[in-house]
Amino acid sequence: MNHRPAALLALVIGLLTIVEGGIVLLGFDTKPYPVLPWLLRYNVAMGFVSLAAGHGLWRKQRWAETLSRVVLICHGAVFLWLVGMHLLGMTVALNSIGAMLFRTALWTGIIIMIRGKAKK
Repeated sequence: MNHRPAALLALVIGLLTIVEGGIVLLGFDTKPYPVLPWLLRYNVAMGFVSLAAGHGLWRKQRWAETLSRVVLICHGAVFLWLVGMHLLGMTVALNSIGAMLFRTALWTGIIIMIRGKAKK
C-alpha cells in the first residue's frame, strides 16, 4: 500500500493553504475581493489537518485514510455552502468558491488514489 503520491499532494496543499491563509490572517496581505473571516480560519485549520493526513498517509497509518475522507467531506460541504450563499445573493467571492472547488477536487483525487492502492 503506497500512498506516497497522495501524501505529497496532501502535504503540499496543506502547507500552501497555511501559508496563504496565514499571511492574510496576520494582516500581511489583503485581497481585492471580500474575505469571509470564518472561511479563512476554516482554511487555515484544514491546512493543518491536511498536513496531519499527509503525514499519516506517508507513514501508512490507517487513520489517515479516514481523516482524508473527513477532509473531503468537510471541503465538499463548505463548497456547497458557499455556492448556496452565492445563489442566495449573499456576499461570497467567486475566488473563494473556485478555491473550495479546487480543494474538493484535489481531495477527491487523493481518495481515488488511496482507494486504488488499497485494492491492488
